[in-house]
Amino acid sequence: MAEVKKVYDYKRDRVQDTLTKALKRTRGRATVADLVARTGLPRYQVETELPAVSDEYAGRLEVTDSGEILYSFPRGFVSRYRGLGPSLRRSWKAFKKTAASVATFLFKAWIMVMLVGYFVLFILLAVLAVVASMAGQGKDNRSRGRSSGGGFMAGRLIELFVRIWFYNEMFKTPGQRAMEGAYRSARAQSKPPRRPLHKAIFSFVFGEPDPGANQGTVERKALAALAARRGGILLLEDFMAITGLPPQKAETEISRYLYEFEGSPEVSPQGTVYYRFPGLVRRAQEDGYGAADAPLAPLRPFSANPGTSNTWYAGINGVNLLFGSYYLFSALTVGLPAGKLVIKGGTALYAYTLKLFYEFLGLGPGAVNVILVGLGIVPIVFSVLFWLVPAVRAARLKAQNERVKLANLRRVLYAQALDRPGSVAAPDPRSLPESARPADSRAAVRELERLAAYEGGDPGPDGRSWRLSELERKTADVASVRAGLRPDDYELGATAFDTDK
Repeated sequence: MAEVKKVYDYKRDRVQDTLTKALKRTRGRATVADLVARTGLPRYQVETELPAVSDEYAGRLEVTDSGEILYSFPRGFVSRYRGLGPSLRRSWKAFKKTAASVATFLFKAWIMVMLVGYFVLFILLAVLAVVASMAGQGKDNRSRGRSSGGGFMAGRLIELFVRIWFYNEMFKTPGQRAMEGAYRSARAQSKPPRRPLHKAIFSFVFGEPDPGANQGTVERKALAALAARRGGILLLEDFMAITGLPPQKAETEISRYLYEFEGSPEVSPQGTVYYRFPGLVRRAQEDGYGAADAPLAPLRPFSANPGTSNTWYAGINGVNLLFGSYYLFSALTVGLPAGKLVIKGGTALYAYTLKLFYEFLGLGPGAVNVILVGLGIVPIVFSVLFWLVPAVRAARLKAQNERVKLANLRRVLYAQALDRPGSVAAPDPRSLPESARPADSRAAVRELERLAAYEGGDPGPDGRSWRLSELERKTADVASVRAGLRPDDYELGATAFDTDK
């Protein structure tokens, strides 16, 4: 005798492929009964896997005059997840992610070497040039029997400051040293801990991780909590208020949630389509976890650094750009003179650097090319990129945050419509949080008009509000469906068996 398989013991991919083939033969419109008759599959398998097929091929739901749900696929059967196109898109996305990670790592290392390294190098070259200049002037003054001159006086002043500091440090009493140490310790404890330099610089260039990366998880928790409070019965508008999706997009995306939470679309006797999630109702703890009806997505900040820190990093990069431009200009205009290089005016720093590279480092005539490329072209290119990357990121971040604000605005608007569908007005932007306030001041009015068109709304007498008649009917209808539920069907009841006993 052939082995009898259980109705829930099946391969999901095979059932989904069978349903897809059957739907193609019906030209993309069929009921559950149609698919059962065409495939011979158990109704349980058809009802369980049909939401997955609907999600993969962007299916829609229609309701017939008899109240039967009809699955419709107006966009055909181009898979969102399988086939050459999606595979190439996934491969390209994975390649871009890997390449971006590698490029980011290399660019971060390059940033630390270039920004800090060049800044220190340029300052060191400038200090060496000043010391060499003062030493040269002092030598000339001594050879002429004079003790005056700017360079000589500057050298004496530096020597005086060093001696004062040295003697001051040498003859401090132990009590003075202890008091200074306690003061520095107390001052360090009172200040907030500073971020490491490399993390602060990376934050300025690349920004911070997206705080809304787990928004999908937040929305799933909110949907589960809302379904538990409302007897497992939700309208599409409830889903829209949680996700911030417009109606047409929500009709497509809810199929994924139906599949993930084992929900199903149903129709009331009055023809209202609602979504039932019986598996989300039976909960052992009513702690309100994730109970927000419309969780607002957070905005992504440009950087976690204080504004003064970013100003300092931009200023350091500006110093590198100035020095690089100076060396590039000097190498191109002065180069390696045929005769003796006269050290005067604006060429003094270049002359001392050329002498250092030519004689002390032994580069010879090639010193000019080293200065041209190493101290001119390279730091200039880096400085431009150091400013260009944050500038491009700021523009993209602004567009991304505007999309987040618009979705949050829809969440607020849809929640208000569900609460009072008889009179819905566009919320005042001043009353909204920053994360739900798009730059376009008329965004709320336009979104309300689109919602009114979808819900068959009528303008209110004040000319600013709308009466969403269809939403009124649907909320009243689904309330009666919830009222007909038996609470005993969703109670856990007492423990009947305990494995520990």
